[in-house]
Amino acid sequence: MAQSPAALPSGRATGGRVAVYDPQVPEELRVRGGLPNVVAKAKAGGPVRVAYLGGSITAANGWRPKTLAWFRARYPEAEWIEINAAISGTGSDYGACRIAGDVLGQSPDLVFMEHRVNGGGGYEAKSVEGIVRQIRRHDPRTDICLVYTLSQGMLKDLQAGRAAWFTPVMETVANAYGIPSIDLGVEVARREKAGDLVFKADAPVAGRMVFSADGVHPGDEGHGLYRDIIARSMVTMEGDGVAGDHPVPPPLEARCWEEATLLPVDRVARSGGWTPVDAGSDAVYRDDFGRTHAMLRGAVKCARAGESLTVRWHGTTIGFSDIPQGGGMEVEVAIDGAAPVVIRRPQTEARRRYARFFYLPEQAPGDHTVVLRVRTLPDGLSFYAGQVLVAGRPLP
Repeated sequence: MAQSPAALPSGRATGGRVAVYDPQVPEELRVRGGLPNVVAKAKAGGPVRVAYLGGSITAANGWRPKTLAWFRARYPEAEWIEINAAISGTGSDYGACRIAGDVLGQSPDLVFMEHRVNGGGGYEAKSVEGIVRQIRRHDPRTDICLVYTLSQGMLKDLQAGRAAWFTPVMETVANAYGIPSIDLGVEVARREKAGDLVFKADAPVAGRMVFSADGVHPGDEGHGLYRDIIARSMVTMEGDGVAGDHPVPPPLEARCWEEATLLPVDRVARSGGWTPVDAGSDAVYRDDFGRTHAMLRGAVKCARAGESLTVRWHGTTIGFSDIPQGGGMEVEVAIDGAAPVVIRRPQTEARRRYARFFYLPEQAPGDHTVVLRVRTLPDGLSFYAGQVLVAGRPLP
């Protein structure tokens, strides 16, 4: 049965057992199993590789480099190596598909997971646990820390003592795997309620910290607050846990994304009208280049309706990355010969053409074939297709 934070303050383990907490109750720090391997390696002199897996809040020049600088000051004898695995607009679902290539191939000692704001694409529990199990399977000594950033809509829940959306899913996984978690929103919500902080403002406010200009992405002071919360949490955890292999319990979710990958589109069967995208000169591809290139990687495009992509995989679901444009772009997808489903891909931002991705309905585990066909393509526009997200493994 879950213990209350009041009964076990700061999430510490007691009597050699990792504390289990109520996922519905927010708390700034829950130590659980701590980060013993990272601390031991840092004190021994490193090198220490820290991976930051998350969305635009992590991609910013903010809490990520600020915490890395803090690590270097705290443990100057170690060599701190950053693995920047943040891509704007992506959550735990995209993270589960790309962690093998973007993170694990670089042998991290610590992985920060920042997914609360962007969510998990409808596969929250499956993808969060999938990331954790992929990390543990790759190297059971790798430490993991869940970091919960926030958006303006989460304030009321946190101020009322309720865990913000998606937090209970991640806390349930954290309880099962003994993973520490840091809720950055608890302090922000407290300060906002006390009147010391303005969460959203486009100009300075006398005597108060302005946290963000848009209600989601912190300004420099907001990122500094995030860093300070993480830093004090790291200090609290310094003496917790025992270095060694982390245990891997049976999965909570039978269909968790323990096996997931990104399939390059050049390995996908295509009809004859697709051409490679010139990443250096294509105006659409370069409109938001950093995000698009990270998400699509080696994209192809077609200029007429009727072109198709065919993918075979073993698993449960599959997704496609693209660049929605205009208002009338549509694709139709058919799985295992069933009637095709029409999916609209309208451009939803007025200023830029952002890379996006979408998933197909979940299937029973097994071998499947999907055919994506460009159904409607407005005059003068091209359909851009990039990496395929596979919950499972590609088949030849």
